[in-house]
Amino acid sequence: MNIYLLRHGETKENKEKKYYGKLDSRLNSIGINQAKKAGKYLKNIKFSKVYISERERCKETLKIAFENKGNEEFEIIKDARINELDFGEFEGKSYKEIKKSFPKECTQWEDDWKGFTPPKGESAVNFFNRVKSFMKDIEKLDEENILIVTHGGVIKMIYCYMLDRNLDLYWKFSTKNGRVSLIKYEYSNWFIDYIS
Repeated sequence: MNIYLLRHGETKENKEKKYYGKLDSRLNSIGINQAKKAGKYLKNIKFSKVYISERERCKETLKIAFENKGNEEFEIIKDARINELDFGEFEGKSYKEIKKSFPKECTQWEDDWKGFTPPKGESAVNFFNRVKSFMKDIEKLDEENILIVTHGGVIKMIYCYMLDRNLDLYWKFSTKNGRVSLIKYEYSNWFIDYIS
């Protein structure tokens, strides 16, 4: 099974290096062009299912990517498990702003990035567990090609899941806005075909 991972196009918050997950924002002009480029890349692949985050930036990316593809027949499934990390009260703030407004919490975050929960947010461990639950369901599918339109953090958590559930590997990967990567699941084994 081929699983294509598409990160949403760039937003204003991405450009400004703000932390945001639950905050709903739209693509900027760069993000719109990135979505169009991704659509050109994916245009000859026949998908049976498309899994998508609930966030507007992912919906917009999918719509733009496939707007000129014709009568595409695939099922679109929204899944909250592939929403970005909920940063709680850190949402919409830069690291500098977080450090200034939440100095104690920021230190705790730096000391234990996996276990720390931002005020009214979620921890990286909880984030990983919901992505893991999603991936366990993906393993049960019998499809040739599926597409997952999601967020950078989710894609990195997918890689962690694939590589022995090792959360420490999270910082070893980069995933750029509007880029497509390909992972495969064959004979009960995950592997990365390419990362872009």
